[in-house]
Amino acid sequence: MPDVSIVVPRLDSKPWGGRTLSRYGFELPPDVPIGEALVTAGDAGISDGYGVGRTLGDVVAEDPATRLGELATAAVSGREIFPLLVKLIDAAENLSIQVHPNDAQAESLDRLGKTEAWHVLAAEPGAKLYIGIDPATSLDAFAEAARKLDGTSATLMRAVDAVPGETILIPAGTVHALGAGVMVYEIQQPSDVTFRLDDWGRVDAQGNPREMHLDQGFAVARPELLPAYLTPIALDSEVGSRKLLVATRYFGLERVELAHGEVIELPVVATSPQVVTAIAGSVTVSGGTSGGTLQPGHSAVIWPDAGGFVAIRANEDATILRSWVPDLATEIIAPARAAGADDEAIAAIGEPAGDIRAAL
Repeated sequence: MPDVSIVVPRLDSKPWGGRTLSRYGFELPPDVPIGEALVTAGDAGISDGYGVGRTLGDVVAEDPATRLGELATAAVSGREIFPLLVKLIDAAENLSIQVHPNDAQAESLDRLGKTEAWHVLAAEPGAKLYIGIDPATSLDAFAEAARKLDGTSATLMRAVDAVPGETILIPAGTVHALGAGVMVYEIQQPSDVTFRLDDWGRVDAQGNPREMHLDQGFAVARPELLPAYLTPIALDSEVGSRKLLVATRYFGLERVELAHGEVIELPVVATSPQVVTAIAGSVTVSGGTSGGTLQPGHSAVIWPDAGGFVAIRANEDATILRSWVPDLATEIIAPARAAGADDEAIAAIGEPAGDIRAAL
């Protein structure tokens, strides 16, 4: 039976952060703006279940082949790191306008690239996501505006309303920023490479701006990337509601909704760990002799196994997000087709990265 670990996120202070993560039961340090809860960082602790008292990094390091699996190992290019970086992000203020390299471009830094996706959890009225450069603007014109470092470049970007429940995929090379008043669940490659292009004129207490990476950023920017909200695919399920939200070769994301008392059995795979995060309601996750209860905002890691299921019981009406490194053919395309989705709709949940379209 699979091993299950209940994890404790690392909380990171950010100049654009706030206090909203306290809604998810996190004890925030006083008078510090907290921007991120890094759910599956390598130093995220394990509070219950398998590996209690250690970190995710410890568990991976003790037996990388077993704890990662074939597909996850490939996704991190053989590195001995947890393959999925899940974050809960509280953008009380605008995040910096930024861009990330792909794997090949990040290789010289001995890092992975960063493709990511956002699932919007909450948004204040009028809150925006800045996604891509306006097609009417040239990269040179955008770069000229960005070099002013005062936020002017945001006026040359596509700004879309932040809508709770919607999902957007942001491939490496996409110029983007979270707008103020948005909380998202983010799933990304486990990479810390961010090239900041503009930070809205923000300075620290000493009047110093944050470090920018204009030359590096514009070298990897792809202005043709214009991501849009994805249309989820409803999957067949005897219990509750299951929807595929997004999929690439680096991660898949599924939303599961359960009524009070319902129990769903999620398949365990040998090729990747899975992360289950409660975003509404409380659930109990049971796998073999390990498991635990998740309150909203908290997560469990289901480690790879040769087969079987993990049972998730809703202690009240509940919604969870499940992420993993998927086999696109068998774990994305096949179940979507079985549920009646056509190939164009299936390809669309991987756009504009194009991984699913290439696998069809």
